[in-house]
Amino acid sequence: MSAQPINCIDFRREKLADPRHLSEAAEEHLIACPVCQDFSRRINAQERLLQHTVSIEVPDSLADRIIVSSRSRTGAPFKLWALAASLVLSVGMGVQLWHAAPDRERVALAVEHVRHEPEAFMSTRLIAPERVAQVFENFGAEVRVPLSSVRYVKLCPVPGGTGWHIVFDTPGGPATLLLLPQKGDRTTGIVTASYGGMGVHVEPGGQGMFAVVATNEAAARDAANMLHRHVSWGPGATLTDNERGHRPRT
Repeated sequence: MSAQPINCIDFRREKLADPRHLSEAAEEHLIACPVCQDFSRRINAQERLLQHTVSIEVPDSLADRIIVSSRSRTGAPFKLWALAASLVLSVGMGVQLWHAAPDRERVALAVEHVRHEPEAFMSTRLIAPERVAQVFENFGAEVRVPLSSVRYVKLCPVPGGTGWHIVFDTPGGPATLLLLPQKGDRTTGIVTASYGGMGVHVEPGGQGMFAVVATNEAAARDAANMLHRHVSWGPGATLTDNERGHRPRT
């Protein structure tokens, strides 16, 4: 049974109170509300920037040098501290974006993202197919055959922006789908590889690319093929459905 619906104001209060943990009602509202999706992306971007900032190692002598310098300049302490903060933020924002990463790094990033959200595999409720279709539509793809086996959908920070984290059931077991925005040129082809004991299949589609993570390479490829039978990924897809049907497995 679905949770009691909430409105946009309630969603924003909950998102601001704890950006990383939303109630079932908030997650369902987010799927259906483009306005709150934009709001969530902004909050996630701020969270991501804050994480990058606090994780940067600042030299022990930096604070002392700023204090000494500020004492020698009347009225300058605030400007100096602001400059130091801006330098830290600039370094934090210099993290390598997904679209600029080599293929192997895309594979690694997909697996690490899945590992950082283990709660995704604990969800047992099924997401309504029409809500799942909305997520794909927002990503620039179209669900042609309803996906009725989706049991986790979450908008979350990913390298290069904000994407969707989806868990769906396949004949070979649960698999994770990451819908990832990609800015700039789209030169990525199809990649299937292993990393950290898991299989990953990555290819262009929708507004960027999608990555399927499963127990091994064969399972990831099979899960991706299952998705292609349900979803039209738009002009960004590498292969047409006819081409995919005759593509030899490697």
